[in-house]
Amino acid sequence: MILERLLAAVSVLLLIGCMIAPLKKTAFAQRNPWVKKIVGCHTLYGVVLLAAAFVHGILAGNKPGMVTGKLAWMVLLILILLTLFRKKMKTRSWNRIHSGLAAVVCLLVVIHIVYAIVV
Repeated sequence: MILERLLAAVSVLLLIGCMIAPLKKTAFAQRNPWVKKIVGCHTLYGVVLLAAAFVHGILAGNKPGMVTGKLAWMVLLILILLTLFRKKMKTRSWNRIHSGLAAVVCLLVVIHIVYAIVV
């Protein structure tokens, strides 16, 4: 129970870490090297998020948010697997696909959290 909730919190923090990656290109990040270091671990955050969310889902069992959690995890898995083909895509196409799937993951996570809390 405690480990499940801890992994849920870690997963949310990792998702936020993944979503703030565009801050790397801001003037604020250029002036503050520690910000660049934090947002520079984007790939690592994504992979660890996938693993933490997987273990969270296993520990959570058959709770109300199971379906939305699985959907969010599967889209995240697809997002990460598509990185294998990143070099074969144009940068603009990759950015659109990556941003779109990231937005879907975020939306599904919000629905997952709300559904798990309400039900």
